[in-house]
Amino acid sequence: MKKIIFLYLILINIAFGYNYDDVVLKAQASIFPKVILLDKKIEEKLIEGKIVYSIIYDKTDYMTALSIKDFIDKNFKGQLDTYDYEINLVDFRDFSLETNTSAIYVLNLSDHIEEIANIANEKGIISFSYDINNLKKGLMFSLVIEKSTVLYLKKEILLTKKIEFVDALLQMVQFVEKDYTDQIDKQYYNNINLKMYYASLFNNKK
Repeated sequence: MKKIIFLYLILINIAFGYNYDDVVLKAQASIFPKVILLDKKIEEKLIEGKIVYSIIYDKTDYMTALSIKDFIDKNFKGQLDTYDYEINLVDFRDFSLETNTSAIYVLNLSDHIEEIANIANEKGIISFSYDINNLKKGLMFSLVIEKSTVLYLKKEILLTKKIEFVDALLQMVQFVEKDYTDQIDKQYYNNINLKMYYASLFNNKK
Protein backbone atom coordinates (compact mmCIF):
# COMPACT_ATOMS: atom_id res chain seq x y z
CA MET A 1 0.00 0.00 0.00
CA LYS A 2 2.83 2.44 0.89
CA LYS A 3 4.49 1.80 -2.48
CA ILE A 4 1.22 2.52 -4.27
CA ILE A 5 0.77 5.81 -2.39
CA PHE A 6 4.39 6.80 -3.11
CA LEU A 7 3.96 6.04 -6.82
CA TYR A 8 0.72 8.01 -6.84
CA LEU A 9 2.45 11.06 -5.35
CA ILE A 10 5.20 10.85 -7.97
CA LEU A 11 2.67 10.65 -10.78
CA ILE A 12 0.72 13.61 -9.39
CA ASN A 13 3.91 15.63 -9.17
CA ILE A 14 4.89 14.81 -12.75
CA ALA A 15 1.42 15.55 -14.06
CA PHE A 16 0.74 18.84 -12.32
CA GLY A 17 3.90 20.07 -10.59
CA TYR A 18 6.05 22.97 -11.72
CA ASN A 19 8.91 22.03 -14.03
CA TYR A 20 12.06 22.64 -11.97
CA ASP A 21 15.66 22.70 -13.13
CA ASP A 22 17.44 20.02 -11.11
CA VAL A 23 20.85 21.71 -11.36
CA VAL A 24 19.45 25.02 -10.05
CA LEU A 25 17.62 23.23 -7.22
CA LYS A 26 20.83 21.52 -6.11
CA ALA A 27 22.87 24.71 -6.38
CA GLN A 28 20.32 26.53 -4.22
CA ALA A 29 20.17 23.63 -1.76
CA SER A 30 23.96 23.75 -1.43
CA ILE A 31 24.31 27.51 -0.97
CA PHE A 32 21.16 28.81 0.75
CA PRO A 33 21.69 26.95 4.06
CA LYS A 34 25.18 28.50 4.28
CA VAL A 35 23.74 31.98 3.72
CA ILE A 36 21.60 31.54 6.85
CA LEU A 37 24.81 31.45 8.88
CA LEU A 38 25.81 34.90 7.56
CA ASP A 39 23.06 36.62 9.52
CA LYS A 40 24.74 38.20 12.54
CA LYS A 41 21.47 37.81 14.44
CA ILE A 42 21.00 34.10 13.72
CA GLU A 43 21.12 33.30 17.46
CA GLU A 44 17.82 35.17 17.85
CA LYS A 45 16.16 32.92 15.29
CA LEU A 46 17.13 29.54 16.72
CA ILE A 47 14.26 27.22 17.65
CA GLU A 48 15.17 25.21 20.76
CA GLY A 49 18.83 25.74 19.90
CA LYS A 50 18.46 24.61 16.27
CA ILE A 51 18.28 26.27 12.89
CA VAL A 52 14.89 25.32 11.48
CA TYR A 53 14.78 25.63 7.69
CA SER A 54 11.28 25.40 6.21
CA ILE A 55 10.64 24.52 2.58
CA ILE A 56 7.34 26.09 1.53
CA TYR A 57 5.59 24.19 -1.24
CA ASP A 58 2.33 23.58 -3.03
CA LYS A 59 0.92 20.06 -2.68
CA THR A 60 1.80 19.25 -6.30
CA ASP A 61 5.46 19.94 -5.50
CA TYR A 62 5.71 17.76 -2.41
CA MET A 63 8.14 15.31 -4.01
CA THR A 64 10.37 18.18 -5.13
CA ALA A 65 10.41 19.57 -1.59
CA LEU A 66 11.23 16.11 -0.23
CA SER A 67 14.09 15.65 -2.70
CA ILE A 68 15.59 19.01 -1.63
CA LYS A 69 15.39 17.96 2.03
CA ASP A 70 17.11 14.66 1.24
CA PHE A 71 19.83 16.43 -0.75
CA ILE A 72 20.54 18.90 2.08
CA ASP A 73 20.61 16.16 4.69
CA LYS A 74 22.98 14.09 2.57
CA ASN A 75 25.38 17.01 2.12
CA PHE A 76 25.21 18.68 5.55
CA LYS A 77 24.44 15.64 7.70
CA GLY A 78 22.42 17.52 10.30
CA GLN A 79 24.98 20.22 11.01
CA LEU A 80 25.36 23.80 9.73
CA ASP A 81 28.72 24.93 11.07
CA THR A 82 28.31 24.58 14.86
CA TYR A 83 24.50 24.47 14.76
CA ASP A 84 22.21 21.49 14.52
CA TYR A 85 19.50 22.02 11.95
CA GLU A 86 16.07 20.66 11.14
CA ILE A 87 14.24 20.84 7.82
CA ASN A 88 10.46 21.11 7.79
CA LEU A 89 8.26 20.70 4.73
CA VAL A 90 5.40 23.19 5.05
CA ASP A 91 2.40 23.42 2.75
CA PHE A 92 1.98 27.12 1.95
CA ARG A 93 -1.55 26.98 3.36
CA ASP A 94 -0.11 26.09 6.77
CA PHE A 95 2.57 28.80 6.86
CA SER A 96 1.75 31.61 9.29
CA LEU A 97 3.25 33.88 11.93
CA GLU A 98 2.92 30.96 14.34
CA THR A 99 5.19 28.73 12.25
CA ASN A 100 8.41 28.06 14.16
CA THR A 101 11.18 28.55 11.64
CA SER A 102 14.55 30.28 11.34
CA ALA A 103 14.44 30.75 7.55
CA ILE A 104 12.28 29.71 4.61
CA TYR A 105 12.82 28.52 1.04
CA VAL A 106 9.83 29.02 -1.25
CA LEU A 107 9.25 26.82 -4.27
CA ASN A 108 7.40 28.22 -7.24
CA LEU A 109 3.82 29.00 -6.21
CA SER A 110 1.18 30.38 -8.53
CA ASP A 111 -0.15 32.63 -5.78
CA HIS A 112 0.33 33.74 -2.15
CA ILE A 113 4.01 34.70 -2.58
CA GLU A 114 3.44 38.23 -1.27
CA GLU A 115 1.56 36.90 1.75
CA ILE A 116 4.40 34.48 2.55
CA ALA A 117 7.01 37.23 2.07
CA ASN A 118 5.11 39.57 4.39
CA ILE A 119 5.00 36.91 7.10
CA ALA A 120 8.73 36.22 6.74
CA ASN A 121 9.52 39.93 6.88
CA GLU A 122 7.35 40.43 9.95
CA LYS A 123 9.05 37.49 11.66
CA GLY A 124 12.42 38.93 10.70
CA ILE A 125 13.71 35.77 9.02
CA ILE A 126 15.61 35.19 5.79
CA SER A 127 13.53 34.09 2.81
CA PHE A 128 14.86 32.33 -0.28
CA SER A 129 13.07 31.88 -3.59
CA TYR A 130 13.51 29.33 -6.35
CA ASP A 131 12.36 31.89 -8.93
CA ILE A 132 14.16 35.25 -9.01
CA ASN A 133 11.00 36.96 -10.25
CA ASN A 134 9.47 36.36 -6.83
CA LEU A 135 11.91 38.83 -5.28
CA LYS A 136 9.71 41.62 -6.56
CA LYS A 137 6.94 40.11 -4.41
CA GLY A 138 8.99 40.51 -1.26
CA LEU A 139 11.21 37.44 -0.92
CA MET A 140 14.84 38.16 -0.13
CA PHE A 141 17.30 35.91 -1.99
CA SER A 142 17.44 33.91 -5.18
CA LEU A 143 20.25 32.19 -7.04
CA VAL A 144 20.60 32.09 -10.81
CA ILE A 145 23.06 30.16 -12.96
CA GLU A 146 24.16 32.58 -15.66
CA LYS A 147 27.76 32.72 -16.93
CA SER A 148 28.56 31.92 -13.32
CA THR A 149 26.43 31.27 -10.26
CA VAL A 150 24.96 34.58 -9.07
CA LEU A 151 23.32 35.16 -5.69
CA TYR A 152 20.73 37.94 -5.87
CA LEU A 153 19.54 39.96 -2.87
CA LYS A 154 16.58 42.34 -2.90
CA LYS A 155 18.17 45.64 -1.85
CA GLU A 156 15.27 47.14 0.09
CA ILE A 157 15.30 44.16 2.48
CA LEU A 158 18.45 45.62 4.02
CA LEU A 159 16.26 48.21 5.74
CA THR A 160 14.94 45.59 8.16
CA LYS A 161 16.26 45.79 11.70
CA LYS A 162 15.89 42.08 12.45
CA ILE A 163 18.46 40.80 9.97
CA GLU A 164 22.06 41.98 9.70
CA PHE A 165 24.43 40.26 7.27
CA VAL A 166 28.20 40.03 7.52
CA ASP A 167 30.07 42.40 5.21
CA ALA A 168 31.56 39.55 3.18
CA LEU A 169 28.10 38.50 1.97
CA LEU A 170 27.14 42.03 0.94
CA GLN A 171 30.31 42.25 -1.13
CA MET A 172 29.57 39.10 -3.09
CA VAL A 173 25.82 39.41 -3.84
CA GLN A 174 24.24 41.13 -6.83
CA PHE A 175 21.66 43.62 -5.55
CA VAL A 176 18.23 43.67 -7.16
CA GLU A 177 16.33 46.93 -7.31
CA LYS A 178 12.58 46.97 -6.74
CA ASP A 179 11.55 46.47 -10.38
CA TYR A 180 14.71 44.88 -11.73
CA THR A 181 13.75 41.22 -11.60
CA ASP A 182 11.71 41.32 -14.80
CA GLN A 183 14.85 42.38 -16.65
CA ILE A 184 17.06 39.45 -15.56
CA ASP A 185 18.46 37.72 -18.63
CA LYS A 186 17.62 34.02 -18.40
CA GLN A 187 19.50 32.91 -21.54
CA TYR A 188 22.14 31.03 -19.57
CA TYR A 189 19.60 28.64 -18.15
CA ASN A 190 19.82 26.95 -21.54
CA ASN A 191 23.62 26.76 -21.60
CA ILE A 192 24.03 22.99 -21.83
CA ASN A 193 27.78 22.94 -21.21
CA LEU A 194 27.40 24.96 -18.00
CA LYS A 195 24.61 22.70 -16.78
CA MET A 196 26.69 19.61 -17.51
CA TYR A 197 29.58 21.13 -15.55
CA TYR A 198 27.44 21.83 -12.49
CA ALA A 199 25.73 18.46 -12.79
CA SER A 200 29.13 16.74 -12.75
CA LEU A 201 30.08 18.63 -9.57
CA PHE A 202 26.94 17.48 -7.77
CA ASN A 203 27.24 13.92 -9.06
CA ASN A 204 30.79 13.73 -7.75
CA LYS A 205 29.49 14.51 -4.26
CA LYS A 206 27.23 11.47 -4.24
